Amino acid sequence: MSTMLFLSKVLCCFIIYWLTYHLNNTRKLGGVTASASVALVIGIIYQICIEKNLHLYFFKDYFLIMMGATFMGMIAKLHEHKKLDFIISSFIFCALFQHVSTFFIGFGGLLGTIACISILCVFGLERILKQIK
Repeated sequence: MSTMLFLSKVLCCFIIYWLTYHLNNTRKLGGVTASASVALVIGIIYQICIEKNLHLYFFKDYFLIMMGATFMGMIAKLHEHKKLDFIISSFIFCALFQHVSTFFIGFGGLLGTIACISILCVFGLERILKQIK
């Protein structure tokens, strides 16, 4: 996979992640409502693409990444996110999605599991860095 293609997926993940987080915390919609609202819009766009016979084999990963990013945006306000947290989580999510998603086939909850692992990695990195300081 080319670097630009991967970075475009990370950017897409970052935007949806931030949007869901913003709706959840700043607009006070709550995690489930924010995620469902963004996912509904993504689903409608996906259906329009199907009806227009667009090349979904290329965009399918983008839609899946966007849906997974809504799960990451559901995190509670207990942890104030910094911009770097969004970026690192987006990189981790996309890397895991690209390289480990075939491992989770048949388990169910692929996107939620990868989103959880991505967020936990960032939380863990923050704790390790605090202990080093």
